[in-house]
Order: sequence, then structure tokens, then C-alpha cells
Amino acid sequence: MSLPQRIKQWETSQDGLDNLTLSSDVLPIPGPHEVLVKISAVALNYRDTEVVMGLYNHHKTTGGPNPTLVPCSDMCGFITTSKSDLWKPGDRVLSIFNQTHLKGQVQAEHMKHGLGLPLPGVLTEYRVFPETGIIRAPSYLSDEEAATLPIAGLTAWMAINGMRPLGQSGGKDEVILIQGTGGVAISGLEIAKASGAEGMTVFAVR
Repeated sequence: MSLPQRIKQWETSQDGLDNLTLSSDVLPIPGPHEVLVKISAVALNYRDTEVVMGLYNHHKTTGGPNPTLVPCSDMCGFITTSKSDLWKPGDRVLSIFNQTHLKGQVQAEHMKHGLGLPLPGVLTEYRVFPETGIIRAPSYLSDEEAATLPIAGLTAWMAINGMRPLGQSGGKDEVILIQGTGGVAISGLEIAKASGAEGMTVFAVR
């Protein structure tokens, strides 16, 4: 496919939602073990609004405020150029939030590699990712549906299933309480009901 020389992207100075700026930049070029992704859909998380408003200061390892930053961390898109043996052009992929967190417990060091702060995010037309910074998107979900998985979906899944043995669903008399109606809560409600555990009770409160 023909690629543009310049791309559009949104930038924030972390000074408010009303001050987001549409800008342009040169098309990024992937290096060895990297891929270029054309972004089709971006999900908005509560964290993203905190970043844009300059309120995201929960983790000291993310460093100080950046002068300008491309926000947002969760996207679905397809690879246009691959310099990786793991991926080929046309593969449909999702971003992972902390680009260096591949397994095990999240460590403070991983927080330095979060998309949308401190790393540039995904509210752009094209972005380069390391070959390990993406995963394959589920074929049965639309771009918009799949883009909600990396933070909200995974957070909900880990909260419900993270401490279970792999492949084991909830117990017969398990009770799951879902608080709120945000992205994590709605994902948690769907995951809890989809687990199919006999006798499971799910409560959702606002």
C-alpha cells in the first residue's frame, strides 16, 4: 500500500482536554525488529483523561511532565511495514500498555515504558512498535471492540481470574461484585457472566 510522507496526530501539553492540538509529523520508519502500524481505532481510558489534564502522577517512575505528548495507549490497527520475523504486513494487532512488560508481575521499571506517558501514545495515524509491543487482535471483534482490551479488558480479567489456575473458572457459589459502569466494570461484568460458572452471582452497583 502507498504510505503518506506525513501523518496527523493529536498532542497534549497536559494542560486540559480543551487544549488538545491536531498536528502533523513525518511518517515514522521501523528499524530492525520493529513494525509500522496503521491505527484503525483508539480506546479512551480514564488514565488518558488524567494524562491530558496533567493529573497522572501516581507513579514516580514515569518521570516529570513532557512538554508535548501524543496521548492514549490502547489501539487496534494493521501492520503496513514489518522488519520483524514475527509479523507480516496485513496482520491485525493490538498494542500492549507497558511495552516492556511481557510476563510476570509488573515492576516499577515497566512503568517507564507505558504508552501515552511517558512514551508517545497511539492517538495518531501511524506508529512504530517493537515486535514484542503488540499482540494479535481477535478476529471475532471489530477494531473498535478489540481496542478496548489492552487496559480495561485485561484489568477486569486479571481482577476476576488472575489468581486462578490456568483454565479454571469460578466456583459454584462464587459472588462477584462489580463497582461502577466504566470500561473496567462493564468488561468485568461481561467476563464474569461469560465464565459460565454454575451458581455464580454477579452484582453491579453504581
